[in-house]
Amino acid sequence: MSQVGLLALILAGVLTIIVLVAFPLVRLRIGHWLLGIVILGLGAALAALMFIAITGFDPQPLIRKTAVMLTRHQVVDFYTLFPPQYQVHQVLYENTDDDEEEEWVVFYRFDLVDGRSPYAGAIYDYDRGSPPVLFPYHLVPPDRNYLSESVINLVTTDFVKAGEVESQPELLVYGQEADIFTDLTIFRNIPNSLPWEFPRDEPRRYQVIGVFRGDGGILFDEETKRVTVSNRQGGYDRSQLAVKTVYALDETRGTYMSPTDPQQLSAPVSSQVIFAFGMPPDILDTPFAEKLVVGFYSMLAEKDPSVQPRDFLTGQALIEYDRDNLNYFGFGDATGDVTAVTITLLSYAPEVEQVDPNVTIEGEQPRYLAVSVAFEAKVGGKDVRTSAPITWVATQINGKWKIDRRL
Repeated sequence: MSQVGLLALILAGVLTIIVLVAFPLVRLRIGHWLLGIVILGLGAALAALMFIAITGFDPQPLIRKTAVMLTRHQVVDFYTLFPPQYQVHQVLYENTDDDEEEEWVVFYRFDLVDGRSPYAGAIYDYDRGSPPVLFPYHLVPPDRNYLSESVINLVTTDFVKAGEVESQPELLVYGQEADIFTDLTIFRNIPNSLPWEFPRDEPRRYQVIGVFRGDGGILFDEETKRVTVSNRQGGYDRSQLAVKTVYALDETRGTYMSPTDPQQLSAPVSSQVIFAFGMPPDILDTPFAEKLVVGFYSMLAEKDPSVQPRDFLTGQALIEYDRDNLNYFGFGDATGDVTAVTITLLSYAPEVEQVDPNVTIEGEQPRYLAVSVAFEAKVGGKDVRTSAPITWVATQINGKWKIDRRL
């Protein structure tokens, strides 16, 4: 403990006692019993601090021993051990390799340029050797990417059974923005050396079996072992749409990564375009025609739609809808009720929107927009899939977008 720190603590204690003695109103407010306890505590603390200052006694070993007794954790000061180019954020105690002993999981920040410096992580294990060494096993995503840019969380679980003789936990490292998970990296403990060998981290002891990133949120379902990623990137930002992609665990290999390239995810089991935050109640007033197309097909599959499908339409599209001509809307010769629609592709080109030549005080207003859509659906209990994307022309009617006709 530094002399400056000791001096500051002594001065603070002395000032507190002076205030209590010199100001009767303060004593009256806190009560005589509480006053006595405060003064005794301060006196004991000052006596201890003066003893340390005079004798040079180092209290840290005693503090460490007390911490071990209270927490049952070996104390390692990673905050001091790490060099200045790294900033330790959190040290957790978790049994990450199912050896009945807890390891130190250290999350730290690097590239310390601002408040959004990324996170990296390592697991320190008091592993093997004579005497044993404190050895770091790095938590490294593919391409040495970061684990998170904001809040970081760790969850340990055991859902992968492939090739396991004994239970081995998986580590789910989440990155979080506001109230949603935007990053998920899953590590699996795979021993890489024999018990009598010196520890090493090549190949990696904790190997990546899944890495997911989605600005619309990530959900891991431990029962199905599927990961759902919602992502608004890729041209859907303006209309608050997202691509929801579902990945399944390869049970045989125990990973979500590709068998041909372990740095890449395997192909998803499904992918669809959805409303990132649910369909807004004022969907018919949207300034974005592509959002209207998603709303129309979503409402087609609803038994009790909040917005009637025909309200999205005008012109030839409305005529064909009133004729119950499902073929015109991409369902082929299928008959019956539409009970499910999954939009698998949506594209549009806002930069080629045709503009109303009659410029108003609101500026140039778009008049037409082409929106292409492909989907899978159930009609009358049968599976239907568009063989090629359907392109719709949307037009402005009285200042509101409507789906007009097919190209």
